[in-house]
Amino acid sequence: MSGAKILVVEDERITAEDIKAGLEFDGYQVPVICSSGEDAVQKAGKIKPDLVLMDIRLEGEMDGIEAACEIRRLYDIPVIYLTAYSDEKT
Repeated sequence: MSGAKILVVEDERITAEDIKAGLEFDGYQVPVICSSGEDAVQKAGKIKPDLVLMDIRLEGEMDGIEAACEIRRLYDIPVIYLTAYSDEKT
């Protein structure tokens, strides 16, 4: 999957930039970083990434779980959750 296009969804800018730098160092493309679930759904439809790396707690009304469900439903793009937040739901 080297060279794959990955959408990073993370509301902490420093964390997002660190993830992006690591992915690009390993040969992946990161065309955009999103900080809200709503933006992630819109950008996923526009750029058609091969994979989405999704935080759970995000800016906006839609959290990462809701955004991931919409992305899977609308575009059938795989989503991996990356988060420091944990509870029984996640």
